[in-house]
Amino acid sequence: MKGDKISYEKNTATNNSKFADLHNPGSLNVIYQDSVTSSELNNFPDHSFTIIIIDECEDGECITEINNYALKSKQLFIHLPGKVYNWKLSPNTLGRRLIVSDIILETFSPTLKHTYSPLNRHEMISPDDEIYQKLSAEFSAIRKEINSEPVFSELIDARVRLLTLMINLWMEHIYGNSALVNTNNLAFRFHMLVDKYYKSQKNVAFYANELCITSNYLGVLCRKQYKKSPSAFIKERVLLEAKQMLHSSDKSIKEIAFEL
Repeated sequence: MKGDKISYEKNTATNNSKFADLHNPGSLNVIYQDSVTSSELNNFPDHSFTIIIIDECEDGECITEINNYALKSKQLFIHLPGKVYNWKLSPNTLGRRLIVSDIILETFSPTLKHTYSPLNRHEMISPDDEIYQKLSAEFSAIRKEINSEPVFSELIDARVRLLTLMINLWMEHIYGNSALVNTNNLAFRFHMLVDKYYKSQKNVAFYANELCITSNYLGVLCRKQYKKSPSAFIKERVLLEAKQMLHSSDKSIKEIAFEL
């Protein structure tokens, strides 16, 4: 499960190659690493989020934009896009890491997606022994699927979704649902509205009116939180649905275009 420690210098080229493949068509949407170093944890690709489980640790710290965390055994961290992290692991620390492409993130519900976005300020949990064992087992199951022959990417993606849902539920148990999802956050409310109305409403003004703000201000919020314009955000949601329908239904491209 934990594997031998591997030096960062030896694996830099390999990791960079894996990072490059993460978003390529036909590649897996997940990178699994069976051991971690401080240098590796401070480096991960754009357009992804990271889940780190610390199995054994005597000392160390993780410094983030939100907090300084004293490291110990049986901790779980979420690294979010656009954030800076500084890890200082003690010798003989054992841990594992999953790097998950945004391709999987885009299939999440708005509430679950919020947990793995920069809007979430809860980036570490210390699960009890029972939850730790369950989370650890899911890490091991994902590793087994990645190393199996043949590899079924859909099954790997499904297991990653299960793991992220388990983490989300445990966070809700610790912090409460209201702490994870601030319904007063306009960017999050815009996201929710798009998921609800994207098939029938593609005009930015509609969403601005629903939020009681101007279209210009919605543009500012959207670019700040999602790094894209509101119209691009809406189009991306429509495109995601079209891809899913092409994959999961017998409808023609013309039929899907008419429906959307």
